[in-house]
Amino acid sequence: MRLLVVNAGSSTLRYSLVETDGFDTIFRETIETNGESGSACRRMLERLRKLPAPEATVHRVVHGGPALTRPVRIDDDVLAAIETAARYAPLHNPANVEAIQTCRAEWPAAGHVAVFDTAFHATLPERAFRYALPDEIVDRHGLRRFGFHGISHEQLMLDAAAFLGRPADELNLITLHLGNGASATAIREGRSVDTSMGMTPAEGLVMGTRSGDLDPGLLAWLAREDRLDGAALDALVNRESGLRGLCGVSDMREVRSLALAGNAAAKRAIDVYTYRIRKYVGAFQAVLGRVDALVFSGGIGENHPWLVQTVCAGLPGIRVERADTDCLSLPANIAADDSETDVLVIAADETRSMCRQVLALPGLARGGR
Repeated sequence: MRLLVVNAGSSTLRYSLVETDGFDTIFRETIETNGESGSACRRMLERLRKLPAPEATVHRVVHGGPALTRPVRIDDDVLAAIETAARYAPLHNPANVEAIQTCRAEWPAAGHVAVFDTAFHATLPERAFRYALPDEIVDRHGLRRFGFHGISHEQLMLDAAAFLGRPADELNLITLHLGNGASATAIREGRSVDTSMGMTPAEGLVMGTRSGDLDPGLLAWLAREDRLDGAALDALVNRESGLRGLCGVSDMREVRSLALAGNAAAKRAIDVYTYRIRKYVGAFQAVLGRVDALVFSGGIGENHPWLVQTVCAGLPGIRVERADTDCLSLPANIAADDSETDVLVIAADETRSMCRQVLALPGLARGGR
């Protein structure tokens, strides 16, 4: 089946035309949108009209809200629910909606499917997703920890299980998706039971431009002292903080180069970044009890072996070989012989995960609505 895989973000539109029989990529492109998702969608159509038409499309939707917790065929009601969920992800869901509308109009006879970054975390127990806020406020706004990067975390779980030769529902894993956005997930026997991101992607680990965990009182204090409104606080937390706030650059490759050159701010940024990851891994070790594997992935997790070494140093039951992941064929296990926990490095593959979820839906094996 020819499947168009669409990932419409707040700043980029990434899409791939895939032949699912062998998972061969026919065409792929990343378009910088600069907030103009409409023009990016038009450019995508210009490219695709020169190629065989897709039999189905699948869209990565950042936020499914409380109602959309599994892959679903897109109809008018589903599209309306995605638009409603934009209140939780105002920078992402509108771009997702525009891409969906574009594809439905261009290929009305094709099957159209949405998969959700929040869906894998729908299994969080209440003790993990509940905020300690009054019931009236929580119920009125639907507040909870949703978690993100679920498409990636679920695929990492399946890839780890295949690599280890064990069923996913027998494994306890801690998965780390480390890119410009970063998150950690605790997986018990095939189910997400805790994750670092919350109601928005700003909670949790330090990221490229996001702060990660903050004292909420700090934001209230800044609102009073610097007279910052909600938009200014949102920009501070999501676009001006993280590695960029700590040392002026958000790309870990640049941060590492600066640190090796002796830049004190870059050294501090790496220390804060790796400490936060180690703290979450330690917390999730306590949540799970037994951890069969710690999994690193994403652009940073796959390509910075020094960071893997730093994160793992001193973690209970975890020992790693001094292996350069550049020389490894992924997936790979870099745990030392005396490590109680396997340490895996696995390439992130959200496209394959999205294809897999589409193929599992009845009636879409050969396209159709």
